[in-house]
This record gives sequence, structure tokens and C-alpha cells, in this order.
Amino acid sequence: MTSFARAPFAALLLLTAMGAACRSETPTATFPAYRPMLGYRPAALEGQHGLESRFRKAVSADSMSALHKPLTTRPHPAGSAGTQEVVRYLQQTLAGFGLDVQTHEYQVLLAKPKTIAITMTAPTRRALSIDEPAIPEDPTSSHPELGGGYVAYSASGTAEGQVVYVNYGLPADYAELAALGVSLKGKIALARYGRSHRAVKTHTAEQAGARALILYSDPGDDGEAKGPAWPNGYWRGQQMLQRGNAKYSWFWHGDPLTPGVGATKDAARIPEATAPTLPKIPVVVMSWGEAQHLMAALGGPNAPERFHGGLRMPYKVGPGPAAVRVQVEMDQGLRPIYDIVASIKGTATPERSILFGTHHDAWTFGAVDPGTGTTALLEVAKGLGQLAKTGWKPSRTISFAFWDAEEFGLVGSTEYAEALKAQLQEQLIMYVNIDMYMAGRFDPGGVPSLSAFVADVAKDVPEGETTVYERWKASEAARQKVADTSTFTPDLEALGSGADFVPFQDHLAVPTMAIEFIGDNGYGYGTYHTNYDSRAYVERIADPGFRQGVLMAQVLGTMALRMSEAEVLPFRFSHYAAKLLDAVDAASGWSREAGVAMDAAPLRERAEAVRVAAAALEQAIDGALASGGVPASSRAALNDRLSRMEQTLADDDGAADTKWYRHVFYGWNIYSLYDGQPFPGLAEAFRLKDAGRVAHERGRIERALDRMLAELGAARALVR
Repeated sequence: MTSFARAPFAALLLLTAMGAACRSETPTATFPAYRPMLGYRPAALEGQHGLESRFRKAVSADSMSALHKPLTTRPHPAGSAGTQEVVRYLQQTLAGFGLDVQTHEYQVLLAKPKTIAITMTAPTRRALSIDEPAIPEDPTSSHPELGGGYVAYSASGTAEGQVVYVNYGLPADYAELAALGVSLKGKIALARYGRSHRAVKTHTAEQAGARALILYSDPGDDGEAKGPAWPNGYWRGQQMLQRGNAKYSWFWHGDPLTPGVGATKDAARIPEATAPTLPKIPVVVMSWGEAQHLMAALGGPNAPERFHGGLRMPYKVGPGPAAVRVQVEMDQGLRPIYDIVASIKGTATPERSILFGTHHDAWTFGAVDPGTGTTALLEVAKGLGQLAKTGWKPSRTISFAFWDAEEFGLVGSTEYAEALKAQLQEQLIMYVNIDMYMAGRFDPGGVPSLSAFVADVAKDVPEGETTVYERWKASEAARQKVADTSTFTPDLEALGSGADFVPFQDHLAVPTMAIEFIGDNGYGYGTYHTNYDSRAYVERIADPGFRQGVLMAQVLGTMALRMSEAEVLPFRFSHYAAKLLDAVDAASGWSREAGVAMDAAPLRERAEAVRVAAAALEQAIDGALASGGVPASSRAALNDRLSRMEQTLADDDGAADTKWYRHVFYGWNIYSLYDGQPFPGLAEAFRLKDAGRVAHERGRIERALDRMLAELGAARALVR
């Protein structure tokens, strides 16, 4: 690739703008019965609209209910017998739809509990439960394979000490405790869920000198303070806890022992004792019904107002007189996991593919997480398989992936991405993740170049008397408190972490999306990671009648058909340029806040050049399609450049300890829950107030934008 120096940027801007202005205007034929589509000639609209409509009409709530039921009859965490049963179900079902099914096996480090015990030792002695009782309203909650709550990858060991309440367990909370004269050294930290991943809470407690961490779900965050709790409503009940993993995934995602390579049987592995992703202290979970016994026994200073939750008692921080003994013994070792990938081979360009993914493992029954997402993908596979049996075949290959061990830190998807890195970067046009859905608002996220594509699809999927797009626009305008919606356009959320899109966006740097419908508490619905994430909860709360599921499958299937058949892939990089300019402005603010100087002008100059070049490319493509299409001789090369444009924003020059995260523009803000972070390396450099690292990261961004600008120019040259 050609790298542009800084000096000729003004001339380049002028030339690009002149090229766009001088292009002759071509009359566009009108087809009033069919709305235009990005990437399609007017003459192709009738056939494509008809194909998509046929698919949507075939989606069935009864079919989705039937597909969902076998996924929820038995607990199936990764590495269990229940997971093997789900794998067989997926293999047989997808093959029955007429798809080509492949199974990818990896050997990864998994953890399950041998012994977990929490005992309050002062001021009175009391055994604290980690179990969730069976309830008659939720028939599967008495399943004999269900167990107590635990945190995967917790260190084994026994820790005793006085309890300190640390609010959400973030650095700012520890700073406030220090101002009160409260230290965590030699103590047991008690933190409530929320605001960040449990791994961040674990690492922060570990760094503060705590001997162990206890996590609980406060009713003020996701329990009865918000509304009726299950089995009477959406929210988390008094005896419901939250399982999860505490792997330090900001170093890398996937298997803790095989960073950057697929965890095949013979892969080189680092020693478990030196793996930086594994916690060094015991971590346990309990319900708020049990945690309240510790909270009620705390003394010390009154908790700051922002530490208060929904417990009906004064909030103190300690230390003590409440004290506990935490005992954890984990069974941690290599175990097989299984990714299932099913495909409908393309006819025109079978070597180019669109991949939709979800996961199939669950902490318990996983009826919502991931059962709804798994069901939606199965229904789409079924519908496309039925179309294929009538003679239709996609132009590009469409594949459906069902990942294993997602709950252990995106393990199955990461090992697949690492093992097939070169192939995927060459062939994969788009990855779309579907973790789960619930009755609620449309919540898509992804790279900016796909924002217009999502809107284009959403405008063609009916939702009641309107469309998915209009509902999305209204919900986003209300959420953002936009008064005048006449010019308002909803946008994709930036993707940070928390689901299987991460290895595709942040490591491979392929165009990536996540599509969800979410409920009142976002992704923290009441039965999340509990024994009650059940079929009963879906039928009564999450999606009665599978009506939302029908809409989800219709959106996903329309996306698959739209992207697979487009003459020119519908990426829009002018919107990417707008996001880049916003990020440059944000970085200038970081510089002022950190007191570390950075000249943002070179970044802004490059982002503006990208904007002009992207606009010229889009005008040229739209004009060519309107006047008969892009020449066949250059179409394949153009589409390859469009689909690989994202990769220009990735390199291997990041910080040594986090180089797995290759994307220069997108990453994870770990001190949020799962929020995306623009310019993640630069943001971290400013957080550390490291001037040398700031300069290095600015250079990375400049080089990435130079690469992107060169590719935009090369793509424009292919459109005549």
C-alpha cells in the first residue's frame, strides 16, 4: 500500500473534491413500487424485494418455539455433557435444513467448582448460601444438574478477613475509600455488580491488596427496587445470583493459554501460573438476600451517597466488624469445546462469505442467553435452506456459526478467528453477532461503514403498522432526548466487549455488527446468568409467543440476502470519516485533561481527507449503479477493497501486553461495562499520562488513516 506524507494533503483534498464535482450527472431511472437499495441497480430492485419478502413471510413463531425448546431442557455450560447434547442437536438440525455442517474442536482451559464455601465469622457465625432455591413457577429450577453460583477462573484458596464494602469496585470507589482512611490490604472486598465487568472488579480488588472478592447483585441495580422480580416479573429476585467469568480479557480474549493462535491439540501453550489473564485471588458470588447479612454487620464510616443501593438498611463501608472466610477450590484444566459452522455455498463468488454468529453454551439453561439468539439463527438458516430447495442460491456464501465457551470469555469464537485468521481476513465480507434478544427496542451496534446498510435493511422490515427503522428512530430519539426528530438519524452503537463480535472486530478487523432487541435493563435482565434463565421466563417475560423472535429473524435474514446479492457491497465510509473526526475532537479533550500535549492537527487533516475521498467514492458508485452498473471486469476487485477497508485500521504495533487488540480505532473501555472506546491505545496512553506512548499511538493512527485514504483512492479508480 502507498503511504501519503503529510505535506501533499491539501492538494489531495482539492483533487478529490474536483473529481467528485466534475463527474457528469446521470439520470436515475425510477421504480416507484420498490424502494432503492444501497449497492443495487434499479433494474434489480423488484427481484431482490420479492426474494426478501418471500423469506420474511416464511418466518414462523411456532417454528421458533419448537427450535428453542430442545436448547433449554438441560444445563449446558461449556465442557459439560449437556453441551455435547446441544452440539448434536445443532448438527442434526442444520444438516436437516440442507446446510453443509462443519465442527471445529479446540482444547481450551476451562474451570468448574469443586468446593465453594462462604462463612460469616464475625460478629456472629453464619454459613452464607451460594444456592438458588427451586420455585414451582419455574419448573426447570429443580433440575438435578443445577448447582450453586461460581466465578470461572477464580483462583483457588482460602481467604479470611474483615469485610470492606467497595461499591461497584472501580478505581474511583477505592480512591474515595482511601479518602475516608479505609484500606483493602488484608481485607475481603464486597462489591455490587454493575458499571463494569466482574473481571475489572476482581483485578482492582487484587491490585488494592484484598485477599478475596465477593460479588452480589444489589436490588437497586437490577432487583425489586426497579420492579416485580421473577417469577412475578422481569427483575432479579432476592435469592438470585449472577455467575460469570473473571478472566482479565483486556490482555486478550479466548483461551488463557494460547494467545494469538488457535487452541488446537498440539498448540504451544504458556504456563498457567504465568498467564496474565488469570486472577490471583478467590472470587465468589452471592445473592443480595445473603449479602445483606454482611452489609448489616458492617461498621466504620457511612458510605458515600453514591455507594447506596436498594437494600433497606444504612450503607456502611467497614472494615468489619463483619468478617468472612472464603474457600474456593476449582477444577481447572484443558477440555474440548465445539464450534458448529453451517453454510449455504455461493454461486457467483463462493470464496467470499457473510458470517452470522451466536453461542450455544450457557451457565445454566440459557433460554434467553443465548437460547433466543441461537433460535433466531436457526430460523434464518431454516428459511434460507427452504429458499435454496426452491432453486435460489446466494451469490456469496452465507454461513451460521454457533460458538462454544462464550461464557468463559469468548473462547470458541476467538479460537476459530485465530486458527483461520488469514483465510477469514481474505474471504469474510461481514460478521454479524446475535447474542440474545428480548421484547424491547432495536439495539444494533457495529462499525460506522455499516450504519447506512442497517438503516437500509430496517426500512424494509415491517414492524406492526410501521417499520423497524421508524421504531428504532423513535426509541433512539427518546433515549437521547431529541426534541426535533425531522433530521434525526439513528446510528450504530460502538462495540466494545461482552460478546463474540470482539475477535472479528478487534483482532481480525473485518466489518462487524451486533444485532439485538433489548428490554428494560439492557442486557442485565432479571434472570441473567441464574438458574432461572429458563423456558418459562422466555414464555412469560422475554418473548411471549415468540413475536419478537419473528422480527429478529426477519431482520437477520433480510441482512443476509441483501449483503449476499448486492452488486456493489453497501459500505459507506463517509460516515466512518465523521466518526473519526468526532474521535479526534475527543482526543483533544483527553490531552487537556491529562496535561499531556498532543498536536491533533495531523489527525484531523487526515480524517478530513478520508471524508472527502469517501464521499467521492460513494458518489461514483451510486452514479455507476444508476447508469447500468459497475463493469464486471472491476467489480470483484472493487468489492474486495470495500470489504477489506476495515483492515487498514489495524496493525501489530500496539502496546506489548495488549497487542492482541489490533484495531487502532475501536476497542473496549474496561471501566465501563461493555462500551466501545475510540482510539483505545491513545486513550490508555493519556490515562497513564505517558507522553512517549501518546506520540507512538498518534503515529499509529496517522499511518492507519494514510492506509485507509490510499485504499479509498484505489477503490475510486475502479469505478468508471
